[in-house]
Amino acid sequence: MAVVSLVSIGQGLESSISSELEELGGRNVFISSGGGIGGRFSDTTFELTENDIQAIDRVPEIENSIGTISGSVAADYRRETEYISVTGVPTGQKADLVREISGLEIKEGRYIRQADESAVIVETDLAEDAFEEELFLRSKIDIDQDYSIVGTYTVSGGFQGINGFVMPIDQARKVLDKENEYDLIIAQTQDGVRPEEAADEIREALRNERDVEEGSEDFQVRTAEDILRSFRNQLNIVRGVLLGIGSISLLVGGIGIMNTMYTAVTERTREIGVMKAIGATQRQILALFMIESGIVGMIGGIAGATVGIGISYIAGILIEQSVSIPFSPYVSVELVVGSVGFSFIIGVISGVLPARKASKKEPVEALRFE
Repeated sequence: MAVVSLVSIGQGLESSISSELEELGGRNVFISSGGGIGGRFSDTTFELTENDIQAIDRVPEIENSIGTISGSVAADYRRETEYISVTGVPTGQKADLVREISGLEIKEGRYIRQADESAVIVETDLAEDAFEEELFLRSKIDIDQDYSIVGTYTVSGGFQGINGFVMPIDQARKVLDKENEYDLIIAQTQDGVRPEEAADEIREALRNERDVEEGSEDFQVRTAEDILRSFRNQLNIVRGVLLGIGSISLLVGGIGIMNTMYTAVTERTREIGVMKAIGATQRQILALFMIESGIVGMIGGIAGATVGIGISYIAGILIEQSVSIPFSPYVSVELVVGSVGFSFIIGVISGVLPARKASKKEPVEALRFE
């Protein structure tokens, strides 16, 4: 149960994230200051500026780029104060580019305009959960001044740098007190250009712009594949820990099978004596009890795999609702057959000692056993 549910959920999550990144991040390159997308994990004082965007736009492999800023601010809504995430994005001529690169899709209302001075759009899930009372179109939220919600949106994927309340970047600079810097630059490659190749050219361009040597960069350039690789590494760590816990359950189960088989040997001592009396060899009796022990493990494996599949699909529904991306666990025939076969092996191994005890009984003593 532990192995099937954990592995199927892990593979399903990896597959879902991979497909989202391939769909929306296939041509995107992400540039941030120091470490971490969007500057969220940056421990450096260096900033991305308009000069960096111009340097990136001069790279032949790059078609377009946008810069965004983000941060957390206190907001008031109907006498309730909460800290919310705010993202500032370019508007006007680059509005369509922002939506294309980020995968932002308007669900209700409209997108923000360059002339908007007090308008925001809000992520659909956040509109329901940010405050006790749900946010609607034309709701007023106080962030230093009153802002009106003109639309709700969703973002496909989850690594695109757009989240929370989105407003024109000029307004966001006032709210977040960020005059000239950018937290994240997203560059879109030319058709047919591999993002990894473009990323190398961007690194070279920014090193020249910032006058830093290779290995001493104060910026980070990542592609969707880099993000996916990092995600896989983290997922493998979590998966390893969980499988370690699952291994403990297998050890406990193996001990349980061993105890069951010791009891079976004791209860069938007279049968063992009869078998030996009519010519059964030690090897035959050893094989008999080991196979029986393996079958006990296999039956447990079948039951566990069935329950594990059910758990993985229930977990899949909860994960899909939590992260707002299509998700389904990956349950392969190889996984189920391998788990059941492994359970059989665990059973056989657990039955070795009881089987040896049964095979070494003397026929006369076994027949006298009551």
